[in-house]
Amino acid sequence: MSVSLHKFTIAYGDVKAVKELTVQFPEGITGLLGVNGAGKSSLIKGLLGLVAIHSGEAKILGRNVHQEQKAIRQLVGYMPEDDCLIPGLSGIKMVQYAGELCGMPRQDAIQRAHEILFLTGLEEARYRKVEGYSAGMKQRIKLAQAIIHDPKLLFLDEPTSGMDPKGRQEMLDLIMNVTRKGNMSVILASHILMDVERTCDRVIMIHQGELLEEGNMEEFRGNYANAYSVRIEGDKDKFVKALEAGGCEVKPDGSHLLDVILPKGKGSDLVLKTAGKTGVQLRRLMPSVQTLEDVFVKRIGDK
Repeated sequence: MSVSLHKFTIAYGDVKAVKELTVQFPEGITGLLGVNGAGKSSLIKGLLGLVAIHSGEAKILGRNVHQEQKAIRQLVGYMPEDDCLIPGLSGIKMVQYAGELCGMPRQDAIQRAHEILFLTGLEEARYRKVEGYSAGMKQRIKLAQAIIHDPKLLFLDEPTSGMDPKGRQEMLDLIMNVTRKGNMSVILASHILMDVERTCDRVIMIHQGELLEEGNMEEFRGNYANAYSVRIEGDKDKFVKALEAGGCEVKPDGSHLLDVILPKGKGSDLVLKTAGKTGVQLRRLMPSVQTLEDVFVKRIGDK
């Protein structure tokens, strides 16, 4: 297990950014998904000792975050959402410095910095000052400084922030390439659902500092496999009561549509038959969840 949390809480004064979170992050690439302000960055910073832990327990790679922070920092890499670049340093010096901070001998850090910058596509810009880098280049060098010491676990906080679609695609491909070659586990925090869906094996959703849902991609979609978006003309109350009598869960979605979740083992023909029995006209019958984004919007709407 990469990370294990038990009633983990981060607070800023009276405001709890992470609220008694109990969850486990397995090995592999896990998406930490939530809207801006959900508590993703606070969670990562608390695990890394960058903000104080209010209460609860946590382990990273089997090590206690309260007692073994120094050992943990030798084993993890961190790509923050905010700029962590030092003005005046060239790309090579920036990554070399990160390696030395991790305890690497100077010559080893220099050699490894060259290798990492080639790997991340910054070989031609490695002698330029980092403050002159484009947004995409800054994201790449932030990744480079996070992986120079071959960490076992990599924290990525909004790794495609500020990038155009092409740059985002290239960054996600780079992340998958780097982590697979290095056999690293990854916790990727993002509010961009397409990024998580493309790269992650498993997803943990948080909302307002609390666990919303967790599972692998197929489980997420499977939980809503029998969910349909329905629109009718006619006696809605009669139609809804008949569906509920048949074991369906029915909720209005606020836009003249009904969210209908069928009982396990039942198909959409149940809706068709119910419409016929109740004399309503069926104008729409479509699966309401097809992507991770659909699941996310539905779960947030249920809160």
